Amino acid sequence: MANYLRDFVSKASVLSARRPTINEFFLSAYTLSIYTGCEIGCPYCDSWIFGDRPLNETVHIPLDLPQRLDAELEAVNPGDLIAITALSDPYQAAEQTYRITRQTLQVLAKRKQPCLLLTKSASVMEDADLLQRMNQDGLAIIMTTLLTMDPHLAEKLEGKAPPPAMRLEMLTALKRLGVPVGVALLPIMPYVNDTQSALRTTLRACVAAGVDFVIWDYLHIPNERHRSRVNEILARVSTFPHSYYRDIYHGQATVSASYRHDRDVELQIYCDGLNLESRAPHRIYAGKLRATNEAALLLRHSAFRDRVHGREQVANIHRRLAEQIYAGDTQPANLRESSLAPAIRAILNRQ
Repeated sequence: MANYLRDFVSKASVLSARRPTINEFFLSAYTLSIYTGCEIGCPYCDSWIFGDRPLNETVHIPLDLPQRLDAELEAVNPGDLIAITALSDPYQAAEQTYRITRQTLQVLAKRKQPCLLLTKSASVMEDADLLQRMNQDGLAIIMTTLLTMDPHLAEKLEGKAPPPAMRLEMLTALKRLGVPVGVALLPIMPYVNDTQSALRTTLRACVAAGVDFVIWDYLHIPNERHRSRVNEILARVSTFPHSYYRDIYHGQATVSASYRHDRDVELQIYCDGLNLESRAPHRIYAGKLRATNEAALLLRHSAFRDRVHGREQVANIHRRLAEQIYAGDTQPANLRESSLAPAIRAILNRQ
């Protein structure tokens, strides 16, 4: 069990700075981390790099975070979505005692601030009534991370996390309440959960659970300490020569462009065949975000599909338009170059 340290927020702001570009995965303009430290402590998590001590050793309990957030929201546009996705699971074991996440959601609900929450824990169901109301009044999306449907492999990769099947059952229950739900295939780990069979099995399970969409990204290895943790994971799973990852990462923090492209294409083909959205569909957030955010997301999601299908020039146009519109330019000169121009103009005219 982790050590719990009751404390007050020491940072100048509990919210991140407003993002320079919209987050196409989590639809967010801001991020918020409830707890610092995470008792679940999945070894692949990037959060390990932000401290000298183990991520799962101490959990800081920010007693005044809901009050601080309430004050900060005075300066936040009510159409900017806040993603509770950063650094730690908001429903780790500490939440059972301190309920900081529930208090935070109550603050967001009071202001009808759009919210997306990422968790592995079925404890989120204790706040299902609140999340249902938040979505009815505005927008609340729940996502879970999922690496594999193989419970034995999952235990080796993320031992303290709830089993994959339980996470999907949680999403199914929330979906029945009308709450939009999604799955994050994070991270896709070369030679571990990236085989055709594994990816297809996971995506089919998502469809069976009724999720609205999936997203995915690849294992990030930012430094040598993290590389050592990854090597320990690989040793638990099977016998992998270190050269396997050298050939894919080439000493960089991210996978090679060719590996990313090949897997993106493969995953998009699977999603298309299953009629499963590979980004949050427009119907979920239509009319529920600031118009510039909604338009930027529509363009960013289109740019992803354009790139996967080899339309790089069109993808670049859509990415540039998304950045311009998100920054506040509601009449970009090159909007006419996009086939989405009528839809984008209709969204922006709502302002």
